[in-house]
Amino acid sequence: MSLATKDNSKKWIQASVAITCILLGYVVNSFFVQMSEWFELETMIKNFTYVAQGLAVLIGFSVFVYIMKNEKTSTFLNDVYHEAIKVIWPDKNDTVKQTIVIMIGVTIVGFILGLFDITATWLLSLIA
Repeated sequence: MSLATKDNSKKWIQASVAITCILLGYVVNSFFVQMSEWFELETMIKNFTYVAQGLAVLIGFSVFVYIMKNEKTSTFLNDVYHEAIKVIWPDKNDTVKQTIVIMIGVTIVGFILGLFDITATWLLSLIA
């Protein structure tokens, strides 16, 4: 049974949008901090740190409200959620087996490419 069900779709969508908006606020705040270092905004704007953090929170909250109130976006996220809960994820044993197969395959391909590299280097050393 999946953690996400059709009954609590609104909660999952709101939580994912909230986390995304928090990350957006963090990125915006980091951008403002970088801009202040480049242009020395801390000397021009009093309490620049508080202003930057306030703007980041305001932008993140505004994006959250916009996404939740926009009918097209809400419908799209609802459709995405309902498609995502239809996905059948592999169990632990299948995942471990596939991971081991991929690791072995990558190792074999790495050895083959290494042999090609050594051969090409040896051939070029004969020419030069």
